[in-house]
Amino acid sequence: MKQPITQQLYEQDFCLWLENTAKKLRSRKFSEIELEALVEEIEALGRSEKQELENRLDVLLAHLLKRIYIDSVYDNRGWELTIQEQRKCLRRLLKKSPSLKGYFAEVFDEVWQDALSQVRLEYRKVSFPDMWEFGCDVDVLLSATFWDVK
Repeated sequence: MKQPITQQLYEQDFCLWLENTAKKLRSRKFSEIELEALVEEIEALGRSEKQELENRLDVLLAHLLKRIYIDSVYDNRGWELTIQEQRKCLRRLLKKSPSLKGYFAEVFDEVWQDALSQVRLEYRKVSFPDMWEFGCDVDVLLSATFWDVK
């Protein structure tokens, strides 16, 4: 059985398919839209935003761990710059999609464990805490200089 032209386009030239689908939506030609593919892509966008949050949180936590628990005059500045960058990107992401704050809290423990495992592999001689000691408040995590507290 031959595939519809829009399905073929979806599989062969995704960007062109997106442009054509947007034109059809603007023109209200709803019957010409490959609905299943459109739904799939909308769902993928949500997953992508969540994945970005997880990845940035992972990098943030790993670098916070390094900056807080490793005394390295040589590395501190680089870790702080990475912390600033991840915080900036997370703030922007949460501003665009405030509903991700709930997801942030939902995945925090899992992402923490991943970051902790990675940092423990990198710095085997350093003792890191098993639990994040500073609470999970998003606003605090995105602003506090925890290494000044320790």
